[in-house]
Amino acid sequence: MNTKTIKTLIVGIVLLALIVGYYFYLSGRNRKTAQDEIMETSLTEDVLARDLEKSYPATPREVMRYYNEIQECYYNEGNDKATIKALMKKSRELFDEELLEENPEEQHFEDLMKEVENFQKNERDIFAWSTDSVDEVQYNTMDEREWASIHSYYTLRTKGLQTKTTELFLMRKSEDGKWKIYGWDLETSNNK
Repeated sequence: MNTKTIKTLIVGIVLLALIVGYYFYLSGRNRKTAQDEIMETSLTEDVLARDLEKSYPATPREVMRYYNEIQECYYNEGNDKATIKALMKKSRELFDEELLEENPEEQHFEDLMKEVENFQKNERDIFAWSTDSVDEVQYNTMDEREWASIHSYYTLRTKGLQTKTTELFLMRKSEDGKWKIYGWDLETSNNK
């Protein structure tokens, strides 16, 4: 082989290597950019980002799921006071007008902060929660208003020990067709 052929062959191999290297560089860069765009958000960020004016939960069960996510944010996420207050305002959007009247916002926040601090002091969190299935939600009509009752089941963890509790929630459909939390009570017998 003559030197001209060898030089041409070397230049061709170098050019091919540069083209292949540049291709892998670009494809790797695009993959990294796509991964950077997929950002994880915390439960608190997800809860606060939800616009209840545009997408209010349609059923009592969906209202409970959102309410329980808010509860989880209060006690499990280690949020500051300002964030807890923002979460509380979201929860109040789920409350019936009568419940709101009985619980002024400032008193609600003060009581909530005491409870959150108590959870932290006792090293307690919500380990798990669930609600009644769609078939277990009970509906009725009273005084020309629609009502629903639904259970929420909580497993609380205190310093590693788990306890279970059940709360029965009563909801009333508002005049604009939204299920609102009217009140709740701790149940003494645990069926689940």
